Parts: sequence; C-alpha cells; structure tokens
Amino acid sequence: MKKAFAIVALVAAMFVAGKAQAQNMVYVGYAPETFVESNSSWNLQGFGLGFSKNVNLTKGLGVAAGAQLRMNTKSGDAIFGFGTGKSTQLLVDVPILLNYDISINRDLSIAPFVGPMLSLAVVGNTKTSIAGTSHTTNWYGDNSSLNRFNLYAVFGADIRFSSFNLFGGYRLGLIDLAKSDYSTLKANGFFVGLGFNF
Repeated sequence: MKKAFAIVALVAAMFVAGKAQAQNMVYVGYAPETFVESNSSWNLQGFGLGFSKNVNLTKGLGVAAGAQLRMNTKSGDAIFGFGTGKSTQLLVDVPILLNYDISINRDLSIAPFVGPMLSLAVVGNTKTSIAGTSHTTNWYGDNSSLNRFNLYAVFGADIRFSSFNLFGGYRLGLIDLAKSDYSTLKANGFFVGLGFNF
C-alpha cells in the first residue's frame, strides 16, 4: 500500500515540475465488470468518464496518470442478496500506466500500456423486491462484508490518430474484496474507450 502511494506522489511531483512534455486526454469508455466469488459470479454493465495526463520520460516511453469516475449497474437477480432488483456501484479510479509509443507515421501510432490502477468504491447498493416488499442493501454499510478499496493490474493498447485515441484492454483485480475468511471475491473486466487529446 505504501509503495502504491509513493508511486502516486512521484507521478504527481513530475506533473507539478512541468519539465517534461505532457499530453492531456479526456475520455469515455465502456467497462463492464465481473464479480467472481468462490462458487458464483455476477456480470455488471459499466461505463466510465475520465481524464489523464501523459508525461514523456524519454523517446517513446511515457507514464499516464489521471482519474476516472466509473459506474456499474445490473438489473435482474440481486447481487449479494436474494430476489430481483437493481444493483448500482460508483467508483473513483486512479490509473498509473507506463506506455510506449510506436509511430506508424506522423499522425498514427500504437501505444501498448501496463500498470496499476487504484480504485475506491464510493457507493454500492442493491434494491430488491421480494413478495412485493422493497429492500435496499448497502454494500459498504457498518456491518458490511465488502472492502471499498481495490487494486487492479491493467494492460492494453491505445491507437492514436491525430488528436483521437481508441483504446482497449483488461483490468485484473488483485485484492480479495470479501472480508470473510471463508470466501473470496474479486473483480475484473475488459474495457474500450474513445479519448481526445488537447
């Protein structure tokens, strides 16, 4: 945990120093999430909106850091409960991604990327209806069995054309989100998105 915060502080210091060339990007993305428990799994639809700043460390090699707001939803069978209903989760993610730009021509390049992504769940709940009675389960309440914090390993590639970015990849949850010693719960999923540099 201390190493992750040290990396964030180092990247922030680089941005403040402003000595390296930097490129800003805003983006939107489709990012479904799968919760995998010991004996079951749940698939959620996910969407994100974010901002990142890529600092060139040396020719071709850069590090991109930023923040994104991500929302996961699922309707139908309840998550972490019984009955049917709607589940919603809102997260704040902080990706820190090493990338290497491979130029095809002046306007087109491909940049593979890899790195960690810190994630904090701000809201998580399931609204269920059983026999005509509605109930809301707070995933992160006082007696919750779920952790809000997660750490992902992220990898993928970004196709850059002029000021536009088309990117995709996969995020693999590294932390067991279940507080219980008798089960494990991890989150992972692919993502695709479209960004604009300015």
